[in-house]
Amino acid sequence: AALVTIHDLNLAIRFANKFLFLKKGTIFAAGGFEIITPENIEQVYAVPVAVEKYQAIPVVVPL
Repeated sequence: AALVTIHDLNLAIRFANKFLFLKKGTIFAAGGFEIITPENIEQVYAVPVAVEKYQAIPVVVPL
């Protein structure tokens, strides 16, 4: 196991299966691919996105 901090969600999704979103120093969401939603990402990053699935893996697309 390893802990990695990265802001590129698509890169993180390629190599990880567990995620932790922090907002203002507190845990906002934690879990697997189920937390990779437009609502969560927009709340944490303040950027509108779409989340599409490719071969059952989420792909984050900024709008």
